[in-house]
Amino acid sequence: MNPDPYYARRLILLRHAEATPAPAGNFSTEADLARPLSTAGMAAAIRCGHWLRDNALLPDLILCSPALRTRQTMQGMLEGLGMATADTQLRPDIYEAEPPALLACLQTAPASAMTLMLIGHNPGISKLAHQLDPLAQSLDEGFAPGALAVFNPHAQAPASSLTDWPGCVPNMVCLHTFTRP
Repeated sequence: MNPDPYYARRLILLRHAEATPAPAGNFSTEADLARPLSTAGMAAAIRCGHWLRDNALLPDLILCSPALRTRQTMQGMLEGLGMATADTQLRPDIYEAEPPALLACLQTAPASAMTLMLIGHNPGISKLAHQLDPLAQSLDEGFAPGALAVFNPHAQAPASSLTDWPGCVPNMVCLHTFTRP
């Protein structure tokens, strides 16, 4: 990671880790919201936390969908980071959201959050990542469960463009890392 203060503000998008399917034939929102992580999904969430810790990416604020699988992903990630708790907002507007709603959610974060994380769902999170940096070819691989994308302010953007989160708009950030730990 670049130690330059210009790059101190970071955005991390994390798709929830692998979840179990809903009960057969139950396609309700309630059943979908109640889907827990699989054993492999919990291990992946913990690996995400290890990766974030190893790369000195500790979120100042986590915006998380209220679905059980996203909350469990957050808990596993925090365990891997070695953090008992974090400043978290459970945001119903993240569940099944399209990119404009996700971007609006990010733009409400306080300026004090230098490293902001959003934990959500596909296809919205993948589409948002593509809109934020449409030239990032690695995003074309697909946003698998447990994948995360780290964005920095775009080097060509005006220095004032990401002094706070309302400035987080497409083409003002660029993909730094896309991985599935």
